[in-house]
Amino acid sequence: MKRIVGSLVVLIMVFSLCVSTLAAQEEDDGVLQKARDKYKEKLNKGQSEEQGNSPFSNPQLGSQDEENVPYTPVLLSFAPGISMPLGYYRTSVSCAAIGAAFEASYGFAGAGVFNIYNSGYGFQGAGVFNISGKRIGGFQGAGVFNIAGGEVDGFQGAGVFNIAGGPVSGAQVAGVFNIAEKVQGSVQIAGVFNIANKVQGLQVTNVFNVAESVAGMQIGLVNITGELKGLQIGLINISNNGVDSLSYIYMPATDSAFVYWQAGSPFLYIVVGAGAPRADWFVMHDNLMVSAGLGSRVKLGGPYLDIDVAAEQAIGADIEALYQAGLDHDKEAVISYMKPYPSARLSLGLPLGRTLHVTGGIKTVVQLEQGGTVPASQRTQDSLSATWFGVPFTAWSQWFFGAKVRI
Repeated sequence: MKRIVGSLVVLIMVFSLCVSTLAAQEEDDGVLQKARDKYKEKLNKGQSEEQGNSPFSNPQLGSQDEENVPYTPVLLSFAPGISMPLGYYRTSVSCAAIGAAFEASYGFAGAGVFNIYNSGYGFQGAGVFNISGKRIGGFQGAGVFNIAGGEVDGFQGAGVFNIAGGPVSGAQVAGVFNIAEKVQGSVQIAGVFNIANKVQGLQVTNVFNVAESVAGMQIGLVNITGELKGLQIGLINISNNGVDSLSYIYMPATDSAFVYWQAGSPFLYIVVGAGAPRADWFVMHDNLMVSAGLGSRVKLGGPYLDIDVAAEQAIGADIEALYQAGLDHDKEAVISYMKPYPSARLSLGLPLGRTLHVTGGIKTVVQLEQGGTVPASQRTQDSLSATWFGVPFTAWSQWFFGAKVRI
């Protein structure tokens, strides 16, 4: 009996020891697992903060939407839905026989017909078109058109047109037209027209440029902007704060009258004029004078000062010969008749309303040894003959007054 009781006691002690050991092991395992989970959480948090603070991190590449899309280094496609590997990917190299559709390209994307994607970085080229839903960074070229839903930080080139939904920091070049939300320190060049909300750079086209505001230059047949801080060069230049006026002035000292057209920005505008002795107007053209030059306007609140410098020439006696040389396409003959003399005007303008201005000032014409001859009808008693910087000259000055109509 004592042996049986002793054996039971020994078994109970052994069982208790085993149970306590197993319980302690399970408790230790739970503590260790909690420690591991906490360590992983801290590690992941540190890595995410380090990536966010990295100067090389790209907010587009690191966006949650893109990261959720699987990545493959190379995507080979015949057409969308027929690719190797099969599916919708982010990729570094995309090559397609016809077309490809993918989330993003981080290096090269080339297709025989088209590429459709959200973001593109590097080179994207297609035989017909590229369509991007978001940002473009690098080169986007197509035979027909390119469309970017967001910013273009690089080059867009197409045979027909380019459209950018965001700012363009680089260049847009198209055979027909370009449209951008903003041209930012860059250039738009098109065969027919350019349209942008804001231009901080250059617009060049054969026909017309349109922008809400321009801080730079527009070059085209017709240039239109709401606010101009720069220069417009074209046949027709329109801006709300620009210079675009037609003026008639009379010079009593020589009994002459001139008509001038000014067009451009206050910083720099073109000025074209024609005039003759008052008695010759609508009667004869023998004493006709024409001029072309550049000017700048200084605003003095309401009034303003215009400073013009131009090349002027009497062409009345040679007008028929010039006309014939033009018909014969004889460039040498036309050039031989071009012997202008310098002229300058300083005038004060005073607005009487939104359209009508009165103006007055002084005009000076200069006779140089190697230049054209100032007509006798424009030589006044107020003259100056001198030699400056080794160049002899004679200058005649006269006062004028008139009216100006803003076009």
